Amino acid sequence: MAGIPGVLVAEQPHYLPWVDFYEQVARSGTLLVLDNVQWLRRGWQRRTRVALPANVPTPPPTEPGFQWLSIPLEDPHRDTLIQDLAVDTRQPWARKHLQTLVTLYGKRPYFGTQVLPLLEPFYDAAAREGGPGSLLRVLLASMALFHEPLGLRPNIVLASTLERQGDDKTGRLVAYCQQVGAHTYYSGMGSSLYLKLGLFRDADVRVLWQRFRHPPYAQGREGRFVHGMSLVDVLANVPVDEVRRWLEPSPWGPFAPAPGGSGGA
Repeated sequence: MAGIPGVLVAEQPHYLPWVDFYEQVARSGTLLVLDNVQWLRRGWQRRTRVALPANVPTPPPTEPGFQWLSIPLEDPHRDTLIQDLAVDTRQPWARKHLQTLVTLYGKRPYFGTQVLPLLEPFYDAAAREGGPGSLLRVLLASMALFHEPLGLRPNIVLASTLERQGDDKTGRLVAYCQQVGAHTYYSGMGSSLYLKLGLFRDADVRVLWQRFRHPPYAQGREGRFVHGMSLVDVLANVPVDEVRRWLEPSPWGPFAPAPGGSGGA
């Protein structure tokens, strides 16, 4: 599933991301990884949502129905850029994370065939990563794990390799669009709180908002469906061909296939 030329998605790197992230990748001609921004201690860059242990009762709706899986960092400071963060190699985190995922999902219908063969070599390589920049390398590898199974072929550009322009977030995003030749910026709805659309209009770059909502699926637990889970959770429970169909363009709207079968934005 090739992305759409001229469409840019800008995301911070994430650890084993959720399916909404891959819908953005499927739509984009360029995935811009914002590695030159400060990390957030309570952000999603180094952690992901996975299932609760089987022996833990389903919590009420007022409590999270998931647990975090987090990569330990070596002496992080609040103003450290993502591209400079180092994984704490003093902890055997990779082995523990793999064991945790096997324990949580080993009995789910597709974990052994669709997920485990991807996780084992990833964690083997991640265990050897260390030093400044190692978190970014691990995050990029975790994001790329699912590209081939989902049929994605993203053009990935690190923001640190581009010229940083603009006085605020919007100005920098507009400058990035111009530098990579993007005519469309495909944004998650959370960005609506700060994006200055006038700056995009002035640069002749249109903004499209992501309104993707993937279907609920059986997660192996009675009670409510938990959104925002790692793609590990999705592919442990759903056939990969079905997940691919979730990512296909809608039959209407700006990403609908153009006459003749080619995608258009």
